[in-house]
Amino acid sequence: MSVEQVGKSSVLIAGAGIGGLAMALSLLRRGIDCDVFEQASELREVGAGLWISMNGVRVLRDLGLTEQVEQNCIAAERRSIRLWNTGDRWPLYNRSSDAARNQPYLLLRAHLLKILVDGVRQLKPSAIHLNAHVVGFSQNDERVRAKLADGSEVEGRALIGADGAHSKVRLGLVGNIDSQYTKAIAWRGLVPVDRLAPHQREPEVATWIGPTAHVTAYPVRWQDTVMMTFSGQVDHDDWLLESWSEKGSVEECLKDFEGWHPDIIELVQNVDTLNKWGLFVRPSLGTWSNGRITLLGDACHSMLPYLGQGVNMALEDASVLARCFGKNPDDIPAAFKTYQGLRLDRTTKVVKSAAGMLPIFHNQALCKPETAGGYIKTQWAPEATAVRYDWIYQYDATAVPLH
Repeated sequence: MSVEQVGKSSVLIAGAGIGGLAMALSLLRRGIDCDVFEQASELREVGAGLWISMNGVRVLRDLGLTEQVEQNCIAAERRSIRLWNTGDRWPLYNRSSDAARNQPYLLLRAHLLKILVDGVRQLKPSAIHLNAHVVGFSQNDERVRAKLADGSEVEGRALIGADGAHSKVRLGLVGNIDSQYTKAIAWRGLVPVDRLAPHQREPEVATWIGPTAHVTAYPVRWQDTVMMTFSGQVDHDDWLLESWSEKGSVEECLKDFEGWHPDIIELVQNVDTLNKWGLFVRPSLGTWSNGRITLLGDACHSMLPYLGQGVNMALEDASVLARCFGKNPDDIPAAFKTYQGLRLDRTTKVVKSAAGMLPIFHNQALCKPETAGGYIKTQWAPEATAVRYDWIYQYDATAVPLH
């Protein structure tokens, strides 16, 4: 790729994940030119469900994507906590309850990715560059140059690293950040609901909790088929790669969920493909902006999946950063400073809160039904869940004051 292919007034975005594409769409809708550089040769996503909570929903609505997203969603009738071995159910809310005001969008990551790609290309057909891996950068007071893996360079007026937990932009900005294995792994897969017993096909978000593991299952739409997404996190001493595409076997997964309720066993046995990955944490960054370069999403605040907030924080980042650009288009360092000031404390708190959910999901009080009931009624009471979640869901990235 030659430098001439990209306008020198363009904002360069490393990474065409959900955060990077939401960033691009947010900028383009404000008339701010941008280009996205993605290392992959094609834009595709392995099967995974997404939980877009109200803080993320507000961003998608602000991007004009309500209709497209809702066409690909399934509305859950209720959300429940279930006990790992007996299947006992404690309802958190149903669609008619007050708590349903925070009902999430449930859809496949691949669907949201396509919606964002289509939105970006509608405004700028040439915006997304594939086989273009940003591996470094240089900058001066007026320009930034992104260095690509093929040896070429691209010049623009700013660089946003939305290139994930293994960010090369972050590496160049703040140096190497060691990750620490949490001694837990995650499993995920998709199951066509017609393979499941009728009671397993209901439009419910069910979180099964146990002493050393938990599972969340909910329906998503894939073409003309309804799929049940299976996401399980298990305490595990084994070291695994920090990769979302590591394959696992049904036999391995069944071993991790030995003794669990037959409904969970049925889910695992009917998954076509299981992915597994190790769960890692990184220390919070004290800064993620320097001059004309900043970070977004997992590149600056990767988090454990226990609150389902990774993608939602990336959407929030994109919205706030685009608004800062719009307010201060001629002073990019100032725009980035404002963005970091607005986002650093919140994302750090969410990262810590997500880590703090592990002993709530995995607790020895859940070993036996006679102790589990009291524990769940305390930890998952409406008052407790409101304290735990409402401050996250009530945030509005599209309206937060820019100061």
